[in-house]
Amino acid sequence: MNKNIKRTVATMMIAGMTVSGAAGVFAGTNLQKISAFLNYSIGFKIDGSTYIPKDENGNKLAPITYHDTTYLPVRALSNALNTPIQYDSKTNTIYIGTSTTDQWVLTNYTAAQLDEIKKAFAGFDGFETAYAPQMMIKGDALQKVAATADGVNLLFKNMTVSVSPRDYSYEYDGTTVTLSNGAKAKWYTEGKTQMLTVKVDDRFVTVSSPSGKLSKSQLEKAVVSVTKVGASQNTDLTAVAYTAAQTKEIKAEYAKFDGFTAAYAPMQMSKGDAFQKVASGDSVIFWFKHMTVQISPRDYSFGYDSTSVTLSNGVKAKWFKPSDTAMLSFQIDDRYVTISSADQALTNAQIEQIATGVGKLK
Repeated sequence: MNKNIKRTVATMMIAGMTVSGAAGVFAGTNLQKISAFLNYSIGFKIDGSTYIPKDENGNKLAPITYHDTTYLPVRALSNALNTPIQYDSKTNTIYIGTSTTDQWVLTNYTAAQLDEIKKAFAGFDGFETAYAPQMMIKGDALQKVAATADGVNLLFKNMTVSVSPRDYSYEYDGTTVTLSNGAKAKWYTEGKTQMLTVKVDDRFVTVSSPSGKLSKSQLEKAVVSVTKVGASQNTDLTAVAYTAAQTKEIKAEYAKFDGFTAAYAPMQMSKGDAFQKVASGDSVIFWFKHMTVQISPRDYSFGYDSTSVTLSNGVKAKWFKPSDTAMLSFQIDDRYVTISSADQALTNAQIEQIATGVGKLK
């Protein structure tokens, strides 16, 4: 479905739910008592296919008709349209798409958790390398790690991440999507739960949100961060939280390039760093306090002596040094990303970890 249509529909859904309670009060609150009808005669088609909205327990939902206006079930259609919709109870605000409540943080596992993850993978001959998500929605938390007969499950409060040598999606009908790192993944439904599977190196990673707390777009972002767990997890990085104004500015710089308009950005930075500005010339350049990230259709490393490395997410990259500053360059989709730290505040290891977090900006 066209993105503009999805946003319009989502906006209509929200408007329908908020306007009805805008006038009058009941029992000292901003609630107004009304008489309405559940309208089971209305059907839904999304991209030509019949869609039946259901709640997280699988119960069929119906639109409500009130004074010749139809109000649709927001959460169900949010999942169907892959448009995250969130409610902030503290401010009584509904957010459509990216919101201030949709904040990502690094999954800084404790030493005990890392040990538990590694032990779970160590029980599989030829599959001992531990993998885990490096990012999660703020407020989520790892609760349990469990080795199964053919894989490892990492159970978070709001999501489940399964890592296995088997492709569990194989026998299911599904929809193929391209993730922000260019990998092909598959959405399918098992029982009442939507699952996303992608191949990472020699294994298949499946993410889901049994509680329904995470949207499809959020799960797609989480699965992109699944990578090898190193000898020690990098705990001196943090997620970049772009403001709405900064996001708009970044997208405006990409919009200047015909055929190169999809906005990509670094999603991780070192603690204490800060995003300062973005500009464009023959590329889009992000200036942080301690690093520069350049994204271009051109490979600036071409012609320089270099050293090849494999990043923790399996992407091939190379280090080169055009002057006194070491630079890391790698390809993602149709563009080349170059990261450097002119003040040398970042180590090569930190830059390589930051590189794995570069992806499409929602």
